[in-house]
Amino acid sequence: MTTSTEAGYGPEPTEDDVRTEYDVCVVGSGAAGATVAWLLGRAGLSVAVIEQGGHVTADTSYDDILAAAESAWVRQSNGTWGKVGSPWTTCNVGGGTVFYGGVLFRHRPIDFDAERVLGQADLPLRWPWGFDELDPYYTAIEDLVGVAGLAGADPSIPARSAPYPLVPVPTSPEGATIAGAAKTLGWNPFPTPLGVLTDAYQGHHACVADAPCISRTCPVGAKGDAVNRFLTPALRSGVRLFAGLKAVALLGDERRDAHTLRCVRVDTGRWHEFRARHFVIAGNAVQSAALLLRSTTPRHPQGLGNSHDLVGRGLCFKLSEYLVGYGHRGGDEPPRSEVMGLGPVSTAAVTDLYEDPAAPGGLGGVLYEVRPERTYRVRTNEQLLRIEALVPDEPQPTNRVRLGPGTDCHGVTDIVMDYQAHPRDLARLEYMLGRGEELLRAAGCGVVVREPSGWELGSGHLHGTCRMGTDPATSVTDPDGRLHDADNVYVADGALLPFPGAVNPTLTIQAVALRVAHRLLVDRFAAPATPITELVGPPAPAVPERRSSAHPAVSPRG
Repeated sequence: MTTSTEAGYGPEPTEDDVRTEYDVCVVGSGAAGATVAWLLGRAGLSVAVIEQGGHVTADTSYDDILAAAESAWVRQSNGTWGKVGSPWTTCNVGGGTVFYGGVLFRHRPIDFDAERVLGQADLPLRWPWGFDELDPYYTAIEDLVGVAGLAGADPSIPARSAPYPLVPVPTSPEGATIAGAAKTLGWNPFPTPLGVLTDAYQGHHACVADAPCISRTCPVGAKGDAVNRFLTPALRSGVRLFAGLKAVALLGDERRDAHTLRCVRVDTGRWHEFRARHFVIAGNAVQSAALLLRSTTPRHPQGLGNSHDLVGRGLCFKLSEYLVGYGHRGGDEPPRSEVMGLGPVSTAAVTDLYEDPAAPGGLGGVLYEVRPERTYRVRTNEQLLRIEALVPDEPQPTNRVRLGPGTDCHGVTDIVMDYQAHPRDLARLEYMLGRGEELLRAAGCGVVVREPSGWELGSGHLHGTCRMGTDPATSVTDPDGRLHDADNVYVADGALLPFPGAVNPTLTIQAVALRVAHRLLVDRFAAPATPITELVGPPAPAVPERRSSAHPAVSPRG
């Protein structure tokens, strides 16, 4: 058995830890959970964060995290089922942000109402509010993370109201070649917005670009992961983090929808229960849905939020694939050997094809530079270019998270990710890959090969299983993330997104999570309805005295 020290979980909860009734219990410490905990802790609430994974150190490899994570049942390409799916981006404190490349696109306005292009679908594609509602939350997250970018350069979204906090990362030689080729095709390339510091910012060091940025922790804290920017400040404000605990079920009774979160310590098998007045579920779109389905109570025999059999439905993975182009430059000087791949993952992006009438359904996607996860040696008379094509997938009721036939060593039910892509989405990916090959050919690549991303197995982009909306018959939560059928339970991660969009989702997930936490403070803890951009300014120098949950300073609604 792996010890807690080896796994980096830290000590088990004490009797005092589980005796406390917290104002809010947050499940998950990744992009969404850390953001929620940060704002609620800053407001002076007593907050417990429950995280299944362990703490990541400089010695923790991305491959080790993936190998240790649980798998889910998925439908394989040959039609058989295998327990080879990835129901996590990564399972660790800080989630996938610890290993991501920091690509922080905003969703496009069309993503909030894709029915304008695609028409009516089996599940509503329209968000309950639009781009303008999320704009201040986008700005707040970008400012907190320290996004490096060029405002107004992306042709498919409204210009940011102010410059990004930092100038773009320096364009890589490969990014410059890609951007130059895009211009010859009449496109408008721009610097990829990254959560990577190009200068010292808010006490964090600038990027030193001495290794590939993606799939590794940042040794100097230049990458805006959830631990550095949100979770660590939250802990300083009094938030409690309990790692190594798998959230198994929310318990309720005839009087309260949920009053306790039941957890199991993954290394020792000991069970613990945390009581709270409110619960925010932010495990990811797969884990959050599975938790709600396991949370059967006398009032909710099919699971919390599942009165209309919608929890888990509308699972989206987002389709993607890489293209690698090779070219020979020639030249008079003898070629030298040099290292490529150091530094940030992307410096050039193209979104001109996002709303492309020629694309299947009238929606295209994004093409952007994605540098390799390791360095390569090339000669100066060679070029090696790598881009990714990303396209959205249409949420379908038959694509769903459900509970499986077996259990793990603690008796917790397996997860099934039942997913088959819409034929139009597959055609859309083929279209974007064709345009991507056109781009690489224009860049001088004589050979272009495909590199699978494994999107059909889950992992990086998980959305849509607890969709928000105004109609309980077609959505799981209200527009603020609260379950329609459970008064004190909220969802705050990618599960809320009614339509996934075609860009990397982390920034949108964090902006939505910040909005959920903000609305929770206003609606349930009588906080002033201060605009979020004012609320997240510099904190007070002293941490306010902790309030007892038995004598709160403000009263919850209802």
